[in-house]
Amino acid sequence: MQNVKQDYKNTVFCDLFSEKKNALSLYNALNKTNYTNEEDLEIVTLSDVIYMHQKNDVSILFQNEITLWEHQSTLNYNMPLRGLIYYAHNIDGVLQAHGINLYGKKQVKIPAPDYYVLYNGKEASPEREELRLSDSFLTPKEGYEWTAHMVNINVGHNPEILERCLPLKGYAALVGYVREYQRQKCSLPEAVDRATKRCIEEGYLREYLLKKRAEVNMMLLTEFNEEAFVKTIREEGREEGWKEGREEGREEGRYLSLQRLMQKAVMPLAEAMDALGFSKEERTGYETWVRINKTI
Repeated sequence: MQNVKQDYKNTVFCDLFSEKKNALSLYNALNKTNYTNEEDLEIVTLSDVIYMHQKNDVSILFQNEITLWEHQSTLNYNMPLRGLIYYAHNIDGVLQAHGINLYGKKQVKIPAPDYYVLYNGKEASPEREELRLSDSFLTPKEGYEWTAHMVNINVGHNPEILERCLPLKGYAALVGYVREYQRQKCSLPEAVDRATKRCIEEGYLREYLLKKRAEVNMMLLTEFNEEAFVKTIREEGREEGWKEGREEGREEGRYLSLQRLMQKAVMPLAEAMDALGFSKEERTGYETWVRINKTI
C-alpha cells in the first residue's frame, strides 16, 4: 500500500477559514452576532512547523476571545482534552508575541477561550453536543472544566448556521458532492474534479474555487486519501487478528494497525489511537507496548 500523500499539509477548511472575511462569517454564524469589520479580527493559528499534530485548524483573536475551530471527519470524544492543549499553545504564543511576563505580581489578563469542533463525518451525530473534559477525569473534581462545542455541519444539519455562513455551506456542499460521486463509483480524482466543477456552476465557493481550484483539488485528494487510508488500516488490523482465531491474535492485529498508521500516515501515537477507535481503558496497554517495542 502506498503512503498517504503529504505534499499538501493544509486542508480546505483551514485554508478557507484562514481568510478574515470567511472567519468573521463563521464567527457570526456560531455566535449569532453581526459584526462587519473583518480588520478587527486577527488570525492567530499556530505554525505547523512548531506544533505539528498539536494544533487546531484555525484560531482567531476577536472581541477579547481566542476562538479555536477544529474540523473533524471522525467522531472523537477526546476533543475537550485536545482543545485544552491547543488553547494552551495558542495563549502561550499570544503572551510571547506581546512580551508578557507571568512572573510578576500584577495579574495578567488573557483572552477568554471558545472552542468548536465542526463535524462532517459519515457516522450519525446529533446536531450539537457539548463534550466536557470532566467526563474524562479518573476521579470527579469540581471547579475544573473545559468544553468542546461539537456542531454537525453535514448538509441537512444546522441549516441556520449554514445559511448564516455561506462559505461553510459551500464547504459542506463540496464535501457532500465528493462523497456522492464516490458512491457512484467514480475514482477519487474524478469525484473531486466533478465536485469542484459542480460547486462553481451552482455558486458554492465560486470565487474561491475559480482562484484556487487546482490547489483545492490537491488538498481534497490528500484529505480523502488519508480518510480511506485510516479505514483500510483499521480493517486490515481486524482481519489479521481474527485470522488467528484467538484473543492474542486480535490484539496483535490492533498493534500492527497502530504501527502501520503511525509509520505510513506520519501520525503521533495519540492521534493514531484516536483514528483506530481505542477506548480510554485500552490506551495504557498500547502505550506500554509501544515503549517496549521501539519499532514506531
